[in-house]
Order: sequence, then C-alpha cells, then structure tokens
Amino acid sequence: MGLITFMSDFGFKDPYVAAVKARILSINHTIPVVDISHEIEHFNIPHAAYVLKTVFREFPQGTVHLVCVNVPITGDERLVAVKLEEHFFVGVDNGFFSLLSDKNPTAIVEIQKDANYSKVFPEKGVMAKTAVALASGTPIYNVGRQVAELHRMLNRQVRLGKDQIAGHIIHVDNYGNLISNIKEEDFTKLREGRQFLIRISRYSSPYLFDSYNHLEDGEILPVFNSSGHLEIAIRHGNAAQLLGMGYDSPVYIDFI
Repeated sequence: MGLITFMSDFGFKDPYVAAVKARILSINHTIPVVDISHEIEHFNIPHAAYVLKTVFREFPQGTVHLVCVNVPITGDERLVAVKLEEHFFVGVDNGFFSLLSDKNPTAIVEIQKDANYSKVFPEKGVMAKTAVALASGTPIYNVGRQVAELHRMLNRQVRLGKDQIAGHIIHVDNYGNLISNIKEEDFTKLREGRQFLIRISRYSSPYLFDSYNHLEDGEILPVFNSSGHLEIAIRHGNAAQLLGMGYDSPVYIDFI
C-alpha cells in the first residue's frame, strides 16, 4: 500500500481540505495521507512548485502527490497523472510540472473524465480517486490516456557571470525569510576563493552564515538553507517586511 501527500491553495477556513481527505479515506481508509501545505498563495503555481520541489524527494519512491493548486472549474481543464523521478503526481496541466524538476517525466497520462465528473470540485472527485488508484498499485496507464507532453511554464533563471550571480526571490516563508533561486553549488563553483558582496534592496553583506543564531536579534543574516538556496533572514524578525521585498525581487552576489 502506498502513501498520498496532499497540497492545495484551499487554506483552512473552509471544509475543502477535509472534503478531499474524506473522499480519499472513503475509497480506501488504509492509505496514509500526509499534508504538505494548504497555505499555498491562491493560484500561485511557482509558489506551489517551490514548496513541493523542496520536499517530495524526502518521501519514499512510489509516493503519490496530489496537487490541488489553481484548478480551473470550466470542465475544459486537462487533469494529468505524471511519473517523475519514481514518484507519482496528480494535478492540472497548468505548467506546474515543468517547474518541479529539471528531469523529464517517464510517463504522462490525461485522466479520463467520466459521466459523473464534477466541474465544481474535481479535486474531491476524479483527482482524489486517481490518487487512491495509483497509491493502491494501479498502473499509471490504466488511469488515463497517454500523452506526449505537458504544458510548460518559464521559470526565472539564475544568470551566472564571471563576476556576478543574478537571481530572484522565489519564495517568502511564514517567517518572512526571503528564499532565492541562487544555489550554493553555483556560488561555490564561481567564487574561486574571492571575496563577495550579497546585495538585495538597500542591504548588502560580505558575509554568509551557517546557521540562524550568529547575530543579534533584528540583524540581517544571509545563509544557504537546508535546500541549498540562498536565503535572507532576520534573526527574530521579518526580512520581507523590513526590506520591502517579495516574490520575484532581484538578488545579486558580486565577486570582488
């Protein structure tokens, strides 16, 4: 028996999360359901991709990830099941999967909509049902019709130069920490022992830290986080509010 993770932009004010989980458990009450997050910013596909990208590999191979973010309710939406890096994903073909991994899926199917398909709440219907089927061992090609490609979405790319790395903020976490798309491996490769200056908004720093505890409360602290991304934090404070920065704000590392 497999495992299902569940991520959405539903929030917790309404019963939508409970309704989807109830549907899963009513089909097969023995399948564990793990919540990733239900506080994804409404309709924000890059935010959802960042959150799941940082954690899905921590789950066992074969895990089914149910992604209910920016799901249209027109009836024309293409719902898909995808096998990627030996994990299964159920969601909408809205560009999300192109942001999730640099690797190509090994299987893509369009989920078939039957006569009972609900345009109002497909997450509770065919999407939950498909997730249960995959977690129960049903082959992916049995849940839909094979398709060749997924819709692609362009993500902000890091620009790597001889003397500068230019990136952007891709996520603001619940503490107000600003997480960028600049990776530690690129920084290490380009630095070559040189001094550096990290620049974001009006703030600059020639330092990197290896934890959040080196500075006094309220001081700004650049660190490569556990996912290997450059993060600008404030000890016991909110960097996003203090610096007036958010999603897509520019970040630079200059090598001196």
